[in-house]
Amino acid sequence: MAEPIVRTLRVAADHPIFAGHFPGRPIVPGVMLLEWVLNEVAAALGRAPAALRLRECKFFTPLAPGANAELRCELGDARCGFDIRCDSASIARGVLEWTP
Repeated sequence: MAEPIVRTLRVAADHPIFAGHFPGRPIVPGVMLLEWVLNEVAAALGRAPAALRLRECKFFTPLAPGANAELRCELGDARCGFDIRCDSASIARGVLEWTP
């Protein structure tokens, strides 16, 4: 098994994405987190993000602007489990698949 992928993401509080997501209590959009996961795994595999398929994903708690999130992915032959955490809180967890 390959070494796990471990990366950190921090979306600056002044990022334009927060203008409408959500006024008064901004959070990092889930689609932005999924794009991050897809890009990191695709880069590790040497593939395009479009070659990967999101098998399942569950969001548990929002990620605040300016907070550091840690992504951890365990790569297999044709799938990968991922976990996004902020401190001790689980933000999201899921599985990506691809054709070997």
